[in-house]
Amino acid sequence: MERRAYEAPLDPALAVSGLLTRLGLFLLVIFAPFFAMFSRHAVAIIVPIATALLILAAALDNRLPLAFKRLRGALTAPRTLALFVLMAWAAVSIWWTPRPTVAAGRLPGILGIVLLFAITISCLKPRVRFSDANLIPIGVALASAVLVLEYLPFSPLNGLGETGTEDNESTRAAVLLALLIWPAVGAVLARGRSWQALLLCLIAILALWLVHDLVIFTAFIAGIVVMTLALWRQRVAAVALALVAIALLLLAPLIGWLMARWGGFMLPAEGDHLVALWRDVTYALPNHLLAGFGYDASASLTRGVGGQILASPRNAALQIWLELGLIGVALAALALWLALTGMDRDDDRSAPAALAVSASALVMMFSGLAAWQSWWLMTLGLTSVSLAFLARLGARRRD
Repeated sequence: MERRAYEAPLDPALAVSGLLTRLGLFLLVIFAPFFAMFSRHAVAIIVPIATALLILAAALDNRLPLAFKRLRGALTAPRTLALFVLMAWAAVSIWWTPRPTVAAGRLPGILGIVLLFAITISCLKPRVRFSDANLIPIGVALASAVLVLEYLPFSPLNGLGETGTEDNESTRAAVLLALLIWPAVGAVLARGRSWQALLLCLIAILALWLVHDLVIFTAFIAGIVVMTLALWRQRVAAVALALVAIALLLLAPLIGWLMARWGGFMLPAEGDHLVALWRDVTYALPNHLLAGFGYDASASLTRGVGGQILASPRNAALQIWLELGLIGVALAALALWLALTGMDRDDDRSAPAALAVSASALVMMFSGLAAWQSWWLMTLGLTSVSLAFLARLGARRRD
């Protein structure tokens, strides 16, 4: 008589948890990069929904106690404490910022974004399936292909963006692509498929080249260099990146002054405005060198003889110098050192990708982006969740 082996019934809560985990990752790495090309609000809407799904999946899977334990460990880590000390100094500087009410309203939003992604990463499963991690390169490949199609002559995608904002949205999508490419490459390399990683890089190069943004393309090249070095000597790459980042932070006023005086010829014509911003910020620093003008002061300070509002130096290093002064610069340098050198102790699968993401992000922050923009923090958080998935995949490989 034939006997059949019956498997134990699957817990519905576990099944729903797995579904929500995959759906959350799907929203993060496929929907967000795609819709970011056509709407400026895409990332700000999709990312909170995706993170909520990942947290709900942890609740259904009874992983919340473990998640809170991980969160407590992450929040008490030296690199996290250094970041919180920097944010505390920013909060103190609100007392002398030109618009304290507006600044006090923005700082909790930044803290909320940081905590949201910290909680989300803590709620992820300790082990991730390859089928889940494969969504990251799929999303990057799709976003790259759509970005290429958008710039083809007579493309039907040209008119899908919000009126008058198509170029800006494509640029923001390219920023997300230049960061998300590295978790995707890491996920492909974890399967031992180097040719797929090369193919991903080639289509990303084509997409970023068509965007015609020198800063983003340079950030992508920096990521290639750092990831190649990290795959060869991980510790050397982490220390070298940390030293370069701190040097760029500390020497930002000198670099801005040199660029304003002699370096304008190194940038394209549209870089003249950027150099002028750096010049005005550099000349304003001695007025409040130690403590800065206060958090979010850039949005109310005037520059030049015409009294134009500065809004942002478009350089995170100069913005820290301007708003938080020497004290803020010292705290930011400490946070950078602890964060970047600490990546060397992370999972061997995710550390090279994390270092490459850091290199690309630093180039963009030091060459055209403000330090406190919400959409930029959302982009960094989205990429961090992708790196966390990659780290869980590495843990699965070692078992």
